[in-house]
Amino acid sequence: MTQAKKDIIRSSRSNIDDIIIDHFKQFKNGVIISQLELRKPQDKILKHYQLAMNNICSIVWRTVNGQRKRFYKMKEEMIPIYESMLEEDVEEKEAEAQSVDQEMQKMVMNIYDQQYPYRSCR
Repeated sequence: MTQAKKDIIRSSRSNIDDIIIDHFKQFKNGVIISQLELRKPQDKILKHYQLAMNNICSIVWRTVNGQRKRFYKMKEEMIPIYESMLEEDVEEKEAEAQSVDQEMQKMVMNIYDQQYPYRSCR
């Protein structure tokens, strides 16, 4: 996949997609709805946020410390979609870290060459 296509896909992700990717394991196992609503993006209305989550997750009731609580659990058909998004994120971060390392090496070599012009280590 070209870098331009990856950039388009990345920019078309919503705030909700980013939240789910950041907390993927929790969504896969189940997240308490009341805690999740605290992480709601500021630009989203609560009702719209809930509707978007209902498209991705199903509501499950569980007992926690003797109290019944509602959880969002990711729908089975959504898991592979978000797994691929998560893998792409990891690959992008690794590539970014590698390019930063290369830039740092170039900077160090330039500084070394400036300080010791007669002693080139290349």
